[in-house]
Amino acid sequence: MCMLNRHEYREKIVFAIYQHLLLHRSLYTCFDDNFTPEEINDYVRSIRNDLSENKDAYIAEISTHLNKWTFDRLNLVEQAILLETVSEIKQEIADKAVIIDEAVILAKEYCDEDSYRYINGVLDNICSRSA
Repeated sequence: MCMLNRHEYREKIVFAIYQHLLLHRSLYTCFDDNFTPEEINDYVRSIRNDLSENKDAYIAEISTHLNKWTFDRLNLVEQAILLETVSEIKQEIADKAVIIDEAVILAKEYCDEDSYRYINGVLDNICSRSA
């Protein structure tokens, strides 16, 4: 039985998305590379499948909230965090505040020093528009 907590799942999902963005490999392949078969549960499948169908739309939406910036200018980890988080928000997987807090934690851990502020602002804007 798999004993990952939700944060660990999010972290692995971000790694899979990062790998997808970096190597231009299928999301399905990247998820398979980052998760054991036992770890691919309904939560993981829902993010993977949703991003497979909606990634371009999410990039377009995120782009409208980037102040004087473009999505492709963000580093790949920031892109991965934003894509994972927007997928969760759109699917209403958890409370928006919890999802954003998790994104900020991941950004603090894996991105540049001030990236978390930018990511937090973008996600707040997305949530306030979709509320």
